Amino acid sequence: MEELNIFKIEYYWYEGDHKETLLVKSTSRNRFEKDLLEAKQFVEKLRGTEIKEGEYLGKGYRIECLPEFYEQIIWFLMKKKGYKECQFNEDISYILDDGLNKKINVTKNEKTTKRNELKYSTKN
Repeated sequence: MEELNIFKIEYYWYEGDHKETLLVKSTSRNRFEKDLLEAKQFVEKLRGTEIKEGEYLGKGYRIECLPEFYEQIIWFLMKKKGYKECQFNEDISYILDDGLNKKINVTKNEKTTKRNELKYSTKN
């Protein structure tokens, strides 16, 4: 059976901007770190370069700020190194249990958010 590893890449930018991406591949952590450093070196060479349609992300901007570097690093790892993006839904889990009758039960556990507007009341 193939063993896949998940790697989280994220950045924090001023004014609270944050983004994270989960990448998956059958590779070691050391290999991932080498690939990440190679992607970083590749992207650093793009600083100030205008991206034309069809190149890299094809966004037509100059690579100057962290979010742009981040997008290009993710692009490099996926397109040049074969990583795949994956999603993780923390709100759903599946619980396996064997009851008293030794029959396997599967239960879906789903977190929900309930939102109610709070209103000021003058009644007391």
